[in-house]
Amino acid sequence: MRNSIPIKALALLAAGQLLMASCKKNKDATPDKSAKYGLVAGNWQQKDIVFAVPVKLGGQNIPAGTSIIKLAPLLGQAGALFTCTTTNTYQFGADGKFNIKGCTDLILPTAGNAGSWKLDVHDAVFLLTNEKGNNDPHWIENVSDSTLDLSITVTIPGVATAPLVLKLKK
Repeated sequence: MRNSIPIKALALLAAGQLLMASCKKNKDATPDKSAKYGLVAGNWQQKDIVFAVPVKLGGQNIPAGTSIIKLAPLLGQAGALFTCTTTNTYQFGADGKFNIKGCTDLILPTAGNAGSWKLDVHDAVFLLTNEKGNNDPHWIENVSDSTLDLSITVTIPGVATAPLVLKLKK
C-alpha cells in the first residue's frame, strides 16, 4: 500500500507535465497574418485627399468628402504642398517594407518616404514606421482589393489642422 501512493503521485505529476507541455505556445512561431495584409500589400496610386469631416474654410462650409486637392488654389502656398502629392505612388511590400515616391512632407511627415509597415490594433490601424524607428499610425477607413483609404491629420501651414482621408487605388 505504501508503494502505491508515490506511484500514483508520480503518474499524476507526469500526466500534468504532459498536459502543460501540450499547452505551451511556441514562442518562435509568428501568428498568421490576416487576409487584410494581402489587400494592403501591393502598388498604389494616390487618387485624392478629402476632408474627413465638414469644415469651415474661408467662411464657407465645406462638406466631408470634398477634395482638398481641388481646393488647393484657395490655400495659397500651402495648396502647393497638396498638389505635389497628386502623382504619389505607394509600394507596400509583402515583406513589410514601404516606399513612397513623391511628396510626403505635408501628408506623411513622420513616415517619410521609406520604412516598414504592419497592421495593428486588430488590423484597424495601418502602422508606418520610418527608417529612424518613428511610428506613424493611421486608421484604415476602407480597404478592398482596389481601394485603400487612410485617416491622416494634416497641419496646413497658416491655415489649420485638418482631419483628412488619403484615398489610394491599385
